[in-house]
Amino acid sequence: MNVLKLSPVFEKIARAYKKYRYIINQGGTSSTKTFSTLQFLMILAIKRHLEIDIVGLTQGHLKSGVLLDMPKVMNQFGLNFYTFFSKTNKTLELPSSCINFISVDTFGKAHGGRRDILYLNEANHLNYQIAQQLMIRTREKIFIDFNPTSRFWVHDEILANEQKNAILIKSTYKDNPFLEKEIVQALESRMKDENFWRVYGLGEIGVIEGRVFTNLQIKDFDKNAFDKYYNGIDWGFSTDPFAFIRAAKENDILYITDEIYSTNLLNKDSIPLVKNIIGFEYVTCDSSEPKSISEFQSSGVNALPAKKGRGSIESGIKYIQSFSKIYIHPDCKNAQKEFFNYCFKKNLNGEIIPVPQENDNHLVDALRYALEDLTGGDTISVIKGLRL
Repeated sequence: MNVLKLSPVFEKIARAYKKYRYIINQGGTSSTKTFSTLQFLMILAIKRHLEIDIVGLTQGHLKSGVLLDMPKVMNQFGLNFYTFFSKTNKTLELPSSCINFISVDTFGKAHGGRRDILYLNEANHLNYQIAQQLMIRTREKIFIDFNPTSRFWVHDEILANEQKNAILIKSTYKDNPFLEKEIVQALESRMKDENFWRVYGLGEIGVIEGRVFTNLQIKDFDKNAFDKYYNGIDWGFSTDPFAFIRAAKENDILYITDEIYSTNLLNKDSIPLVKNIIGFEYVTCDSSEPKSISEFQSSGVNALPAKKGRGSIESGIKYIQSFSKIYIHPDCKNAQKEFFNYCFKKNLNGEIIPVPQENDNHLVDALRYALEDLTGGDTISVIKGLRL
């Protein structure tokens, strides 16, 4: 066996393995997060009898990443990758263990057999529903790595809900003692590129270009401390969710206090959920479903149709942008996801234009309805006032 070159990231992974189910590596480029994970998995595969699945979005992702690193890793163990690797099955058949390289670009591929160890490589490219199916079919440990180009399901689902079972290991190029000087120099030459440096240099979550709301902050506060609340509903059922939001304002700060966000929710099921939160307060609803509004009213909910109108989307967004801060309560995880990822569109030249995107904006729309009477009227001219 050749000498193993182990980075500080490897040591952190080894310590985490004894305690946590989810071992999550968030890091910049050349931080050894992938290489160190493969080294650790190889040790497990040699010492134990395991079924290990290494998962990427496509075979292209795997070929340009883990399948480039694995031969180098195995060489450190005195093993020839190509002696054990089946190109047909994309499998390493080791004497004691089996390592499968799997692409899961469709939901159906996530269903299947179980495994002992799961490694989700470049997990920010993977759909959460697909990843979830893989994780619930894993008997022991789950390794995850990614470049933090933006906040995604690892932060909102795993780290938020599995705090006792998950550990986040952050790393940068400075954790790689074997990195060539030329690569360090090339990387550090891009320090002035703020978002690139934040993600790939510092390993921190990047800022999405063209975000509509830049005044957001997740903050714990007393939901019941306000005198007046504003409630809104955006209808949905199968593809789009039913989205309810509750907000309050104090001076120039907006507080998002509560949410309901669910698909396949019938009106008879959503009505008591909404009533439990708002009591006899008013809730402003998307006017496109008068039947649903009527059902809510018949059940004792003070439901009103939104006025909408020409320019209402832009005026509503401009009003929300006008707050110095928007505090989102930690309980409102879907609001966090939507508001932090809500962006303006780009034209064919890649330039940002003052037109908001039309997807994943259900709670944003619900908030616009809730605040409709405060937005100052309908006018198409407010497009020019949108902050890019």
